[in-house]
This record gives sequence, C-alpha cells and structure tokens, in this order.
Amino acid sequence: MSRSCLKILGAVASITTTTLLVLYAIASESIQSRSLQLRSIFIPFKPRSKTLDFTANTNTNANALKHETHNQPPFDFYVLSMSFQPEFCYQHRRDGFPGCESPMDFWRSSLTLHGLWPQYDDGNWPSTCTNEKFDPQTVDDIGYERFETFWPNVKALASTSASSNAHYSFWDHEWTKHGTCTGLTQDEYFDTALNHFLPTPNLVNESYGGSVSKEALEQAYREELRLHVGRDEYGDDGDDVVLVCSGQKYLSEVRVCVGRSKDGSGSSRIRCIPEVINEGNCGDKIYIAKFYIDGDDASIGIGVGVSQ
Repeated sequence: MSRSCLKILGAVASITTTTLLVLYAIASESIQSRSLQLRSIFIPFKPRSKTLDFTANTNTNANALKHETHNQPPFDFYVLSMSFQPEFCYQHRRDGFPGCESPMDFWRSSLTLHGLWPQYDDGNWPSTCTNEKFDPQTVDDIGYERFETFWPNVKALASTSASSNAHYSFWDHEWTKHGTCTGLTQDEYFDTALNHFLPTPNLVNESYGGSVSKEALEQAYREELRLHVGRDEYGDDGDDVVLVCSGQKYLSEVRVCVGRSKDGSGSSRIRCIPEVINEGNCGDKIYIAKFYIDGDDASIGIGVGVSQ
C-alpha cells in the first residue's frame, strides 16, 4: 500500500476516534444529568415522629400529611357504628375467638366501635379510595389501651395472637375501606372515631341477658346523646339513633350520624338520612345477649351475625 493511502487511513482513524470521544462525553453528561433528575424525584420519605402528644380532636404530628382520595367526590357526613360484642361473639361461638373466650368486663355493659364510615347524602358511600397501607404505629400514637377497650378486635387479642398482623387486621380493614376516603391522616381518622365514641345507656347493662322495649332503648339513647352533646336538638321521633338487630330481635349494632367538617374531620352529631335510618330493623322487643361464656344459651341471641 502507498504512503499516501496510509496517510488517508490514519486521518480517517483519527477523526473517528475524536468523534467517538465527543459522543462519549455527551452521553456521559446526559446520563449524569438524568441521574440527578431521578435522585431529585425519589427523595426518601421522612417517617413521621413517634413522640406525639395527643389530646382530644388534636393531631400534633407535623410530618403526617393528608392524603388525597383518588377520583372520589367529597363525602357529606359520617355514620358512626357501634357493635355489641356479646351478640357478635354468640354468632361466632364455634370460632373460639380469644376476645369472646376472655372478654373485658366493659364489653358486657357497653357497645364498642365498629367503624366511622364516610357517606353521601344520596345514600351511597365511597370505599377504598387510596392504596395507603395501614400503619400499626398509629395504635401506639393514639394509645393502645384506647383501642383495646373501645375499639377491640375480639378475633385476635394482642395477648393471645401469634401474629401481630392478625391483631391489627380489624383496624387495617376499617382504615383501608373507610379511612382512606376521609382525606385524614391515619392518626386523625382513628382519633376522630374514638373521640366520637357513643356512650351506652345503663339500660343495656341492667338488661344484660334479658330484654327491653325498642321504645325504651331509643329513649335511653336519646337521653344519653343529650347528656353528652349538651343540647336538646334531636326531638322524639327516633331518627337520631338507629338500632340494628340480628334476626330483628337481638341487639347487634347502634348507629348515629356525625357531620363532616371542612377538613374532613367529624363535627357534631346530626340527624341521619332515610337510607341510614332504614337500616334499623329491630322489632318492638329487643333482647340483650350475654357472652356465651356467661351461660344460659336461652338468653343469648340467635340470628344473623353482623361481621366486622
């Protein structure tokens, strides 16, 4: 090969090498820039503080951000539902749930929380609005004893459950299905529900294992509502409290309605809409079940169970 041809080939090789170096530099700069952009997107989430000071209707957690519900219009009010554990346990007496085998004395005389459910004025309701997972830290933030006493999971008590997931499953369910539709943080949602806990009138404890008239129980709840709300605004037509019975005979749930504040939290108790009132199905005579471990099955409810 002639010297002139070799010179030409050398020049071409030099140009090619230079071009490749330039392209490599451009590519490296692009990759570095893209990496910086990605790092700016995936900033690690700062966990919320575990040292909280909770007071009624107050959330002091500065790191807890309100989540946005996905494609769901704002709801109008809440349904607060309370469960009577002796009746629930009788319906599940063959399951041997630990909270039914060793119930807290308080549950004999008082209904406990089932849930706080967002509702629309047209009778419909939102459900499972985000994919935010339940955080067990919420229970510690608000107070473990409050949950165990007023919002128990009788299916899996902490002292008898081999799995912490089983113990938290009830609250996980309530958060996932209902709490995610409120726009509240988890601490705010559960604290709001607990702060609206509906006191049970003494008539239930006095009639434990016996029966009461529907009219007497409704009146007892109206008096209890007025006592704790501090004002007389409900009237005497019975639509301020909804009594739900297993088999239309055995007290299972009691429901009231709670207004929605602008921030999504609960306000004062309000009259329920007809769709909620119509969920009441108790007859004129209502039986108050015993825990089955207290004996005398004849006094204990037989009907259709209400699941948690």
